Amino acid sequence: CSAQRWWSPLSCRAASGVAGTAEGLAMQARTLLLQAIGSSEAWQCSGRAGLAVDDLQEELAALHKQVVSLGSEALGNQLNLADLSVLCRMLTAAGFLPDRRLFVAGATQLRKHLSSGSCTGATFDAGAGLALAACEAGEEQSLGSELVGELCAAGAARTHGENALGGTGAAALALAAAAAGRADGPLLEALLIRCSLREIDLCPAMLGDLRLAALLAGPAATEQLDIRALSFLRTLCLDARLDDPRLALLPAEAGAFDEALTPFEAEVSESLGQCEIPHARAALASGLFLPLSAVQAGGASVLGGAAARGQLAIFAEDAAARAVYINDQSKRSAFQRWKYRAVAAAGWRVFPVEDGRWRALAGREERSGHLKELLLAGPLEPTI
Repeated sequence: CSAQRWWSPLSCRAASGVAGTAEGLAMQARTLLLQAIGSSEAWQCSGRAGLAVDDLQEELAALHKQVVSLGSEALGNQLNLADLSVLCRMLTAAGFLPDRRLFVAGATQLRKHLSSGSCTGATFDAGAGLALAACEAGEEQSLGSELVGELCAAGAARTHGENALGGTGAAALALAAAAAGRADGPLLEALLIRCSLREIDLCPAMLGDLRLAALLAGPAATEQLDIRALSFLRTLCLDARLDDPRLALLPAEAGAFDEALTPFEAEVSESLGQCEIPHARAALASGLFLPLSAVQAGGASVLGGAAARGQLAIFAEDAAARAVYINDQSKRSAFQRWKYRAVAAAGWRVFPVEDGRWRALAGREERSGHLKELLLAGPLEPTI
């Protein structure tokens, strides 16, 4: 699987030759997602950074508009499990929040396959992609978690056999399980072993998803891994860059810190300066992108209280930073919440700054005062 991220407007237009139909939308979604990943056929996980590039935003918005126009009921009735899964997966990877009825339609089809007792590896792969998409849509504690449990109960997590998951499906199920809080040691071990056996299926971004899965699962799971799974995780995954859509917005020239920030992040950085809080811009810590961070413990000591303890990671949340859903900017994206869990697990104190509240403030003094209040109130406590 190629690590190169590429896309072709010509091929996307070819895929939309049957535009306006359910099959045409699914074909276009598959084409976009595969090209964003840099793969010829594996779409079940990653693709977020590839879909976040500026050149694709107009086309993605148009595709989402067509999905809404055609309607979830029509799509659910006309598409098969694989097409529903890839459509949901492309939308969530691109930062959209799909209609829940699309997931329900896919889950209904998947459950019919599972109840038959004769699932193929392709069925399990499609189910794993659907489970991850549901989790990316914020359903980690509901439909996403249910699908993870049902897939595992049906034997999807087996390590061998002709009907076992492909490498990409195993990676998708690992991240979905970890996001849902269901990735215990035995399950994570089985899925990592399957990924190791099908390593040829995996792109670098997918290894980043496995790294994120391990971070979310935590030491309680990773310390139980046997030598095969642990060796694969340490050798190939723990240095992989996370498939974070925010990374796609970084400038090509290293060190261009001002250009690395979104306008909102730059405003928050200015207010941090007014609060006399030394901070770094655009830092990477344990593979995690921190737009604004007080690296020195006690970096906000000028404020005292909770803000003065530990290393601080400040996130300005808006659509430009891919922190909220593109079509529902009042909701923090599930992937952003996963990042917060991983950042907190790495020893950072997480402080989100919400765009809506910030825009209601008038002038520098009010913004600086609001930032001080946020820091003094204490960090976010990330939960599943």
